[in-house]
Amino acid sequence: MTLEIPVLIAGAGPVGLTLAADLAWRKVASLVVDPMIEVHPHPRAISIGVRSMEHFRRLGLEAHVINAGVPRSQALDVVYVTRMLAREIHRFRFPSIEALFAERERWARAIPEVALSPYFKTWTAQSPLERMLRDHLAGMPQVAKRYGWRVEAFTERSDHVDVTLRCEADGRRETVRTRYLAGCDGAQSAVRAGLGIEYEGRGTLGQALGIHFRAPQLMQRLGAERAVMYWILVPGCAGTIYTIDGRVDWVFNRYYTAGETAQEDDPGRLVRAAIGADIEIEIRSVQPWLPRQLVAQRYASRRVFLAGDACHLFVPTGGFGMNTGIGDAVDLAWKIAAVEHGWGGPQLLATYDAERRPVGRFNTVEAADNYAKSGDISRVPPVIEDAGPAGQAARAAVAALLPPKLKHFAPIGVHLGYHYEDSPLVVPDGTAARPFDPVSYRPTARPGHRAPHAWIDAARSTLDLFGAGFTLLRLSGAAPGADAFVNAAREASVPLSVVGLADPEIAALYERGLVLVRPDGHVAWRGDAIEDAGAVLDRARGAA
Repeated sequence: MTLEIPVLIAGAGPVGLTLAADLAWRKVASLVVDPMIEVHPHPRAISIGVRSMEHFRRLGLEAHVINAGVPRSQALDVVYVTRMLAREIHRFRFPSIEALFAERERWARAIPEVALSPYFKTWTAQSPLERMLRDHLAGMPQVAKRYGWRVEAFTERSDHVDVTLRCEADGRRETVRTRYLAGCDGAQSAVRAGLGIEYEGRGTLGQALGIHFRAPQLMQRLGAERAVMYWILVPGCAGTIYTIDGRVDWVFNRYYTAGETAQEDDPGRLVRAAIGADIEIEIRSVQPWLPRQLVAQRYASRRVFLAGDACHLFVPTGGFGMNTGIGDAVDLAWKIAAVEHGWGGPQLLATYDAERRPVGRFNTVEAADNYAKSGDISRVPPVIEDAGPAGQAARAAVAALLPPKLKHFAPIGVHLGYHYEDSPLVVPDGTAARPFDPVSYRPTARPGHRAPHAWIDAARSTLDLFGAGFTLLRLSGAAPGADAFVNAAREASVPLSVVGLADPEIAALYERGLVLVRPDGHVAWRGDAIEDAGAVLDRARGAA
């Protein structure tokens, strides 16, 4: 007997699991398939971006994401050093979660971007995030799981997709019929291969080696001024060491510069050299990997979609990869749910590629730019360790290059500034586009952009108003009534909430009396008058 399920998700990484969680939140059932019975033991991505945290907030998972990371009291500083326990060259200071929540106004004065979201920097690694998401989904009846199985083949038909699954343990095969197949199955995606889609871009940018190790004494040796990431600059050790749990679990990503051989027979020796001390360590895993800038030529067919690494490959410089994939999952979830519930129009799912592929392309290029600049900074002379004038001069020269690297560690413009202005679902309002800055972000309610965050009271953000369906904000007493939109939504069976806010600061932020916000929190339309509410809603739901 063939199993039938609305959505089959290939891949139980952070993207596939987020997609399953968001679909369940929207009351759509799914089946998650992954060849790994347990979470991959080698840590990979690190740091949850601001926008990803806002999505997890909507799903009720923000505290779980934070608790899966370093202790809330851990400052999230990033430091450039000769070696980890040697000379500090430059420090980027970022608040701990505890400090941010307790002293938000003080930190906003020091770092203005702190005021733009309920979150700023969250240091949670991919592996603990995946374990948390698996635990979350374990109690959700809308999500079936097949860990230890993989997608072997599929056939796309006019009204469904037939998928062949294969059990890793005994080779058994099973056929599943699904209305939609989401390939969240990584760089070697079987779904992407089945669609015959190639990557394009700059390709491989270098070589790297990831070493996962435990060091029980290291955090204590770092003293009171601890950081979560250390950039090692001494020749022969260039790379980053970052903490996974704020205690004993670490990763050293060794980046090889031009002319270096990416080969290491003794990873323990390499880790101790980068630390700068012969301390106790235990090597847990070693993985060579390739920094790349690649984007799939397209993200979808009619019923099969790609998300995460299946459609874009990053250098981790900037922390964009996993977060871009989570954005893919959110965009896809609301659109599939809209169609499943009967109010999404016939063009809605086709806009997934139009909205998400430009974001993936832009973000991979930003990450590659960060990587190139990091390579320039890492080319330092051996005297950088010297105590004398030559060493001081070398360290000062590196320090002078570092302030622009803030884009690498706090790229709030990348996380919040992406938009869908050119999407067929968005109604332009004729205002001029704002110049993009990866570090600085000015909130705007211009159609296509993320609806800005503002505190309604001490605990509630405007972001908390969005998600289940469309939301119509009425921000001015002079604005037209909502009846035209309410009637149009009722006629099309579109879920619509109308929220009136009598806050002049929020009204000034959104700049129009009426603002229509999509289920993913992006603005679809805004105005001070209503000409045709039905036409606006039809366009926003892909039915125009």
